[in-house]
Amino acid sequence: MSHLLSQREIRSISRRFRLQTLRSTPVSSFYRKNAVIQIQTNLGTFALKPYNRNPHLRSGLAAQIKSAAKYVRLLMNSDYGFMPDWLPSDSGKLWVMRQGQPYYMTEWIHGRPMGTEQDCEQLGHALAKLHTLRCGLPPTPKSATLEQVRLWKVKDRYLRKNMVQAASANPALRRAVGKYGAAWKRFSDEAWSEIRHPDISRLCAQEKANPALIHGDITPPNVIIANDERLHIIDWDFIRVGSTYADTAKTIMNTTGFNTAFIEAFLRGYEGLRPLSPPERTLVKALYGLPREAWYAVRFPRSNRSAEMLKTMDQTWVLRRQAMEYMSRWANL
Repeated sequence: MSHLLSQREIRSISRRFRLQTLRSTPVSSFYRKNAVIQIQTNLGTFALKPYNRNPHLRSGLAAQIKSAAKYVRLLMNSDYGFMPDWLPSDSGKLWVMRQGQPYYMTEWIHGRPMGTEQDCEQLGHALAKLHTLRCGLPPTPKSATLEQVRLWKVKDRYLRKNMVQAASANPALRRAVGKYGAAWKRFSDEAWSEIRHPDISRLCAQEKANPALIHGDITPPNVIIANDERLHIIDWDFIRVGSTYADTAKTIMNTTGFNTAFIEAFLRGYEGLRPLSPPERTLVKALYGLPREAWYAVRFPRSNRSAEMLKTMDQTWVLRRQAMEYMSRWANL
């Protein structure tokens, strides 16, 4: 949030959602200070959140909130049970504008973070449910997966071109490049080679006729196990039509901590609802192995987040290799 809303602003926005604010508390996320405001109201506890524009899309803020709200409404009308309900405003829209910034309101989910194999299995089921809801989406002119691969190839080329130069500006990155640089290139080469296989090409061609919604940002802070043990995915700012295979690979990478038992549980939950064919498994495995953290670290060598990513990579390298070996065995079953 660019600035902390005043109590008067919070009350004003809440009234637009037909709520009377009794008490409000700003809550920070792992990545952003004052990311959401917890509001105690006459009708219960709710979350007031500014809508965050997706910087990877060309559309502007207004267009993105309209698109996100449209897709959220489709999920709500389809009884998708793994997300908090968004409240309609007095205008009937799922958001309000204040000083050029969209805000939306959802129910507040009381609960705990993920931490068990059962949680991972439930997340896999929730993601598969999302990916199999068609909601009357029209065919797309391009494969969402190939479009995502195209963007990731740009990042991979940047890494190869600038890795040595970026490392000269950051001792931690220099050590990481010396220790893992060859592996980063090898992982990407293997992924691009597998994605070029005719079976994958046919899969991506078929994808255009069956577009699906993706969350786009499933991370541990965005998954809550409610007090009734039901899983909820929050922060749907980046919901869009996209690659379910990339969404699945990123979710596994972001939420399982390279724990093979957690990965197995997630995939069990996912394939319990949406079984994957051998080419689909190969595609998910290939996308899982891409060194996305290295791409970021080379692109922003002086950022604090890059330093944290490199530290985590160093601490988890052995587990990462074990997780990648497990994914390879799974893809070849």
